[in-house]
This record gives sequence, structure tokens and C-alpha cells, in this order.
Amino acid sequence: MQVLGQPKALSFLVQLVRTQRVPGALLFYGPDGVGKKLTALEFAKALNCTHVQPDGSPCGTCASCRAVDKGIHPDVTLVDYAYQARLEMKKDASSQSYEGDLEKEIAKQQHINVGTIRVVTAKSQQKQVQDGWKVFILDEAQSMQAAAANALLKFIEEPPAKTVWILISSKRSSMLRTILSRCQPLAFGPLAEKDILQIIAQNGLSLSQPQLAARYSGGSVSGALAADEAVALLEEGNFATPAGSMAVVSSLSRVTVTARQEAQTILDVLIRALHRKWTEETVSSRSHKIRPLLKRFETYKRSIARNVSPSLVLETALMSLDGLDLSL
Repeated sequence: MQVLGQPKALSFLVQLVRTQRVPGALLFYGPDGVGKKLTALEFAKALNCTHVQPDGSPCGTCASCRAVDKGIHPDVTLVDYAYQARLEMKKDASSQSYEGDLEKEIAKQQHINVGTIRVVTAKSQQKQVQDGWKVFILDEAQSMQAAAANALLKFIEEPPAKTVWILISSKRSSMLRTILSRCQPLAFGPLAEKDILQIIAQNGLSLSQPQLAARYSGGSVSGALAADEAVALLEEGNFATPAGSMAVVSSLSRVTVTARQEAQTILDVLIRALHRKWTEETVSSRSHKIRPLLKRFETYKRSIARNVSPSLVLETALMSLDGLDLSL
């Protein structure tokens, strides 16, 4: 399967493909941006591929594999916020403003609702169109409303033959225990820097400083993209100078939600930079000064999450670095 950095998960899934003994429900859990959704789609391809490779990977070229890649396979359904938004859209898909309106509708989505689950569970009871497996991939599963989760329960407990549900979550602790108890869990860990750099190169992602982005990514590709923007804001604002804090803060978005996300990412980058400096510091007196600062930065992150002004918190955090000589 064409997925980097998740050997244990892939080994388990390849064995399922080879034996065709697939649990009725799987839970892919782990940080965002580490390949959970990509792995789910590759697994769906392998289960339906007409020319599965000896190593259990899908061929990628048969009609079934191409249909999954295009999102049009009749027996493979990806349920995400885009899918839900399309269900909720009242406009005809052929209308001139449809794509723009759909984008706005997707941005509004915060939960997987019960209506979406009822549509999908009804679809799960229909007979396969082709001879392979029916695969239902539910992204952001932790965002299911309680009614939606309860509506899903009996369908993942006793799915029809050759039907598998794959729930994807970055916050397993937020999910109902009754849902968790019905799923075979499969952990996905953070990616190594080399894997992130390879994924960036393979996908032609345009990053200004890929090495730094990978270093401060937190082990995820989405984290690398966010870190690249944060590093750029910090360096353009000369954050290590006395006037740098104001320059960085003034570069935050004027939209509060976006500014909060930007400030959180900048703090993440700085926390990782501080931790690196702490582990590499050879002078004990300097090392002792960094440790309480790390704790303080974690407090700053929590403050932003509690709706304290991101600009105020970030400025305070940057000012506390004065005299530390911190570099990225």
C-alpha cells in the first residue's frame, strides 16, 4: 500500500486483505496528518482490487482502483464534512454557483449529524454493486453527535457480509465507549521527519523551508504545512529581537478564528524549539531557566484555547523569550 511511516498498521491490514477475514468495524486513531484517511482508501482499494499484488497492495491501475481514486466507486463511500455538505446542499450541482456555495457549506461543518449517518447506514444495507467489499470510511468520527453515534451502533456491530466500517479519529477519548467497544482499534503514530520530507516531495507541496517545517511538524504532514507558515511569520518578524514580538503579532490574521489557529501553531513551533534547546544545552544554569519557560508556554496554549485574545497571549509569550537567544 502506498503509505509511508505506518509499518505496523499496514502489516495488519495486508494480513486482512490476504485472509479476507476483515472485522466489521475498524478504528484508525492517531494524530491528524499521519495518513489515516489515505490508508483507509488504500485498504478499500486492496479489498476491491481485481489484481491484488503479492504483498497485498492494490494494483492501482484496474477499473476498481481507479474508481476509488476518483471517488466514484459504487461500493466505497467516504463520509466526511464534504460528503455531509453535499447532502445538505439544496442547489442543483450543475448550477453556476454550486462549487462556491459548497465550499462555504463545508466550512460550516463541525459535527457529523444523525441525518448523515441514517443516509449512510441505509446505504450499507443495500447489496454490493460489484463483487468485492462494501467499505464505509467515516472521517472525524469523534465529531459525531450523540444521536448520530447511537444510530450507527447496531450497523457496525452486525454489518452485512463483506461490509466493513472504518472510523477515523484524532481524538479517540472523545468517542462513545459503546462505539469504541465495537471497533477493532488500529493505532497510527507520528511520522518521522524523513517520511514527512518524502511525502512533501512526492506530492509537490510548496513549502518555503521544508526541513524546518518537518522538524516542527509534530510528526504530521498537516503539521508541517502549518509549521512552515508559522516559521515564516516568526522569521519575517525577527521574533528574537526586542521589537520582534509586536511585528509577529501584527502579522496574525484579522479573523479571530484564524488568528487563534496561527497563534497556537506559532506556540507549538516555539515549544519544540525550546525543548530542543533545553535538551542540547550543556550549561546547567541555562538549562534550568528553560524548563519553567516550557511550562509557561503550555499555559499560554491553554489560554488561547479558552478564548483569551491570541494577539495578547502571543505577544506575552514572545516577550518572555527576551535574552534567551532562541533560534529555529
